[in-house]
Amino acid sequence: MVGTLVLNADYTVLTSVSWQKAVKLVVTGEAVVHEADPEREVRSPSVAVPFPRAVRLVKWVYVKFSGRRNDGAGPCTKSGVLRRDKHTCVYCGGNANTVDHVLPASRGGGSTWENLAAACEPCNGFKADRTPEQAGMVLRWHPWRPDTFGMEQRKIWAAL
Repeated sequence: MVGTLVLNADYTVLTSVSWQKAVKLVVTGEAVVHEADPEREVRSPSVAVPFPRAVRLVKWVYVKFSGRRNDGAGPCTKSGVLRRDKHTCVYCGGNANTVDHVLPASRGGGSTWENLAAACEPCNGFKADRTPEQAGMVLRWHPWRPDTFGMEQRKIWAAL
């Protein structure tokens, strides 16, 4: 279940939070209810707040969009690459359980987001210490550095 949408003061989407956190933002005066569930409300002995679906911050919050080195992608790990590629082999589209250096490490390819891709064991073994072109293999997609802020935004908008 998606939480409560948090909008900046200029109505841009920031993130989603639990409904409890959203109510706390409203009660402390940091946000106002932008959209509420008409059939529900959150009550305490002294306060009643409409159940928030979306809240808007009262004051505009600057969100720093970091550069390439600190974009939230984190360190490049095997599990991170497999998660980014959805455990799908970059060569055949099958179930991937290993990670392949597109440009082999022995030829100067680094262990970076842009050079690592998920691969199944047969494809990884067949490619071995060659480039995809030398092995006669075609990449279904090119590896990329994940953008965690963008991924979070896509999740939020998909849920709306």
